[in-house]
Amino acid sequence: MDPNQTYLGMYNAMREGDHETARSLALALKRWFASGGFYPYQFSPEEMNAYIANVLRRTVYLA
Repeated sequence: MDPNQTYLGMYNAMREGDHETARSLALALKRWFASGGFYPYQFSPEEMNAYIANVLRRTVYLA
């Protein structure tokens, strides 16, 4: 996985209102980080985890 591309895909999906894709990518990133994957270089782990939590909160209706 390329977490930089996955983050951008999640961000763009949220901007476009494609919540299903955004949620899927957020969950993939969460699994990636939990298994020891590296974080995108431009964000701290705290920033990335906060944004993922925000996406998951905003798309909880899809769970």
